[in-house]
Amino acid sequence: MNQHLPSLVAEKVTLSREKRQILDGVSLRVRPGKLLAVIGPNGAGKSTLLSVMSGLSKAGSGQVMLNGRAISDFRPSDRARHCAVMRQDNARPSGLTVLEAVELGRLAYGAEDDVRSLAWEMLQQMDLADLAGRDCSRLSGGEWQRVAFARTMAQISGGETAGVLLLDEPVSSLDPAHQHQLLGEARRLTRAGHGVLAILHDLNLTAHYADEVALLAAGRIHSSGPVAEIMRPAVLSEIYGCRVSEIREGGERALVSFPAEKTR
Repeated sequence: MNQHLPSLVAEKVTLSREKRQILDGVSLRVRPGKLLAVIGPNGAGKSTLLSVMSGLSKAGSGQVMLNGRAISDFRPSDRARHCAVMRQDNARPSGLTVLEAVELGRLAYGAEDDVRSLAWEMLQQMDLADLAGRDCSRLSGGEWQRVAFARTMAQISGGETAGVLLLDEPVSSLDPAHQHQLLGEARRLTRAGHGVLAILHDLNLTAHYADEVALLAAGRIHSSGPVAEIMRPAVLSEIYGCRVSEIREGGERALVSFPAEKTR
């Protein structure tokens, strides 16, 4: 895999809707072999940024480059072979089994002999093999979220070049054990050379799994860099408007949030 060029780059991206500035000069880089977490308050523009970087939405100005080419230059099927997207609004398809839903991750590759075996591998990695024959419409929200991630992994696996995964709140419906499982698989993909951008809300998961963090507030990048530099209580308390403290025990580090102190 080619790991020398940044996989996905946004340069001074702006976007307005109904006279409201949603993104304001955002520059961001997803690098091969790294997990970049985008965090920030609700309404900061995180999901919109992911949509623009995936090529699903068009920026008002600025540009997004995928493997050195403008993302708008890719045909959808070509783009899908380099950039896999897991969105929040993934509807559970009725009439498809879990195995068939994961196989759809390979749709852009045309007819392949090993589609089923690859889909089985993804299901096994996400502990979903026992659900392979179940109709997707009968899944819980958390089960479907794991299936959607397995499909995203299937889409990006097996390519000749490093790919990019864009994950929009991928653990929002999961219990703690499955949150760790999913993000652990995302980290495994970075070790294979892929780049990952994940929108996260949980500060502890971000600190534990991210290599780099971009803190988005009011449509702008407040700060970005290595996780140790960005995930600092003072910065997080300012952005989120609540008190964030750091706890250390036995070599482990945790971030804990508390309600904002009210003025009496």
